[in-house]
Amino acid sequence: MASELNQIASWSLRWRIVLASGLCLTAALSAAQPAEPKIVLHAEQRFQLALEAQTARDYRTMLDELRQAAGEGSAEAQEMLGMVLLAGPTLYGSAVKADRCEARGWMMKAASQGSDTAKSQLIFLNRLRQSPAGRSACE
Repeated sequence: MASELNQIASWSLRWRIVLASGLCLTAALSAAQPAEPKIVLHAEQRFQLALEAQTARDYRTMLDELRQAAGEGSAEAQEMLGMVLLAGPTLYGSAVKADRCEARGWMMKAASQGSDTAKSQLIFLNRLRQSPAGRSACE
């Protein structure tokens, strides 16, 4: 009986060694794998990330994501970026500088895609341009 217990203990020890070796090998192979390719986000996904950043009050990230999504042609992102650039630090603190000329450019792109909000904002911006201080602002 003692020899059977020694034999079982020996097999148990061998299995533990094999299992530990297998786990170490798996961990080493996992670490050696090349990094996964960079995930490609679409404009609408970037727009959603911008909205999440806005909710979290991370306005720098919001602005970065909006710029990328707007640049990729998202009318929603173009419209929102225009609004953000109009509001600037009034709503977003020092993270966003107001730039009505850039805002106008993004609103024009959104309006060309059918955005009624962007069309209304362009009317507002054109009224600002007719004021004495706004005549040469975007030229």
